Amino acid sequence: MTDQRRQDERLLAGLHFLADQSEPALRKDVWEAASAQVPMSDAESTFVPSRPEPRGRNAFWFGTSTLGRAGLLQKSGDGLWSITDLGRQVLAESPDPTEFRKKSTRSAREITKVLMADRADRLGVAILPPDSGAERVREASQRFRERGLRELTSVFAEHRSVWRSDVTAELIRCFVEREEVEGDSFLDKLREQFVEASDDARLLMAELVAWQLLPLQTPGERKKRERVQALLGLMREPVVIPAEVDQAFRSWSFNPGQGMAQGIHNALSIVVRLVDQWVSLSDDEREALLDNPWAWRDFVAAVPGTPFPTLRNELLYLVHPDSFGEVVSAVDRERIRSVFRGEIAGDADVREVADDPDREFLEITLALQTKENGPAVYYREPMKSRWAGDSGLPPEPDDKVQVTPSIEPPPKDGRAPFTPADSELAAALHIPLPWLQDTLDLIERRKQVILYGPPGTGKTFLAQALSKHVTGGTDGDTTIVQFHPTYSYEDFFEGFRPVANDDSGNLAFSLRKGPLRRLADSAVANPEANYFLVIDEINRGNIAKVFGELYFLLEYRDSEISLLYSDEPFTLPSNIFVIGTMNTADRSIAMLDAAMRRRFAFIELHPERDPVRNVLAGWAATKGLQDGRADLLTRLNAQIQDHDAKVGPSFLMRDLGGTGLQDVWRYEILPLLAEHHYGEGVDLEARYGLAALRRHAAPLVADGAEGASVDD
Repeated sequence: MTDQRRQDERLLAGLHFLADQSEPALRKDVWEAASAQVPMSDAESTFVPSRPEPRGRNAFWFGTSTLGRAGLLQKSGDGLWSITDLGRQVLAESPDPTEFRKKSTRSAREITKVLMADRADRLGVAILPPDSGAERVREASQRFRERGLRELTSVFAEHRSVWRSDVTAELIRCFVEREEVEGDSFLDKLREQFVEASDDARLLMAELVAWQLLPLQTPGERKKRERVQALLGLMREPVVIPAEVDQAFRSWSFNPGQGMAQGIHNALSIVVRLVDQWVSLSDDEREALLDNPWAWRDFVAAVPGTPFPTLRNELLYLVHPDSFGEVVSAVDRERIRSVFRGEIAGDADVREVADDPDREFLEITLALQTKENGPAVYYREPMKSRWAGDSGLPPEPDDKVQVTPSIEPPPKDGRAPFTPADSELAAALHIPLPWLQDTLDLIERRKQVILYGPPGTGKTFLAQALSKHVTGGTDGDTTIVQFHPTYSYEDFFEGFRPVANDDSGNLAFSLRKGPLRRLADSAVANPEANYFLVIDEINRGNIAKVFGELYFLLEYRDSEISLLYSDEPFTLPSNIFVIGTMNTADRSIAMLDAAMRRRFAFIELHPERDPVRNVLAGWAATKGLQDGRADLLTRLNAQIQDHDAKVGPSFLMRDLGGTGLQDVWRYEILPLLAEHHYGEGVDLEARYGLAALRRHAAPLVADGAEGASVDD
């Protein structure tokens, strides 16, 4: 007799025992009667690692829960059980034990579906996802559960079948037993491990990698996709990642901690071995595990490999999220149970769950959901501070996983550190390397800076160069916007915009995301990457109007606020860095309020100060020019008395062949100074003209077309 058949007969025996009682019976008496009639096998008498009860008894408790949901069994508040009229009716039909279990399971499932359709009832029967991102992950994971675990086909390719024992055996040979292969990174080694593998093995491994990465906060969207594509790209006939899975990569359910990043080979090895054992089960055994979360828990715990509690809890969540929830850290689950245990202290089933940490966690979460009339969001306030405290959590056991050379180093604070400034960047910008490094350090530390100075000092060019230098090495991105007097919150973050209705031709209004909201979505989806927002002419917009409630988040990145156009809480991701530029000739820095000054660090770029004052000379030297343009600019700025009105070098960092220099002076520099001296009656030619400046300078040296001397 199989253990599954024993469990089925034991449940039926327990129900017969209750039918023979004139009064409700204690749960322990029901177990003793059922186990006496159907004793546990040797396998059922063993204990799952870290579980307080033998497998057979744990299966019995879950089975009676199914009978309760099916309406065959009633559990009262004082721990007493009794059979219902429907239960007596089923027994009168003398069912076969296996058919009895299957029918009860189907009935319980249908009743649960009805309850799940109503939000109020759902609060008391299933752990709800804490946010929309976790909801998307659950929906995508259902694809793996149904097409992979249940149907044994392929999650990515509808008409293929790769969840087979011969394919899992190939994965064990290629990956699990071949950790030490050549390669500088995990991806390099993964490609080497599967370079000679079959297409079926590559496809199945890609699906398992995607499944394991699906709920993780790190790595982010791009690295998740990169790992999966590394395997699909090896296929002789590649397949495409399904849109449902690919879109879910932008979401996440939990932060797995450093142990997962450091022990990725161990983690995936457990997943491979789990699937290898899964495909060898009978159809009936697989159906039972997919229906029974506690039996699935025992199955996961028994898979060979390192203990890795976070990974094993993740596997519980991926298949039965309603029962195990998004908290996968063993330390966090224990603290939550310890702090919130009083929520179920008087509950009817306390005795039943007291010795089972996972079932106790489930009951606590359901009680909190009912009380809060919504999901129990453990990792946000006000709930987080109640169990996490201020001293921080002890390290997760998974953090002790030995790091091998194939593992990518964990990012700093969940984000890759800035790429250091190098000689190539310094040479391209003609700015000293120490100044560039100090500036990058300031941006990384403060997160928001403003480059300010007179026209032509290269503020926007430098902002873009620094941001692209950093994002080019971390798969991040740079978004550039320009503020102006009519720029609004709706333009910058999100707002309702008219959209033509194709059917009626009428206009409707749709909530559209602006550049900052789109950048924030990408930053959340890729927490290890760095994202830059470059705001050109930041002082030309009404900053309070443009930022709105987001102004608060510039200073308090870890806080949440409610948005103007939605109730969804929003946090400005810590991996977004803002560089604003401000032209001091257009509007003085003195006009900025104290709140603006407090939220930004200010970096001056001035033609007569480092690092700008030698930029033009350095640029001319690299071009082989000896036309005296740098000296000419120096003399011009010496004539300008206003500190904020001086002229930057970028006006002259171009081809000035022919009448180029004369044109720049006549049509760009002198008009700029004319605006500055408007109404003062200043003779611009006498003070700033080329002839006037040359009278105090050495003759220009001709250098072909580009360095030709030009008469004023």
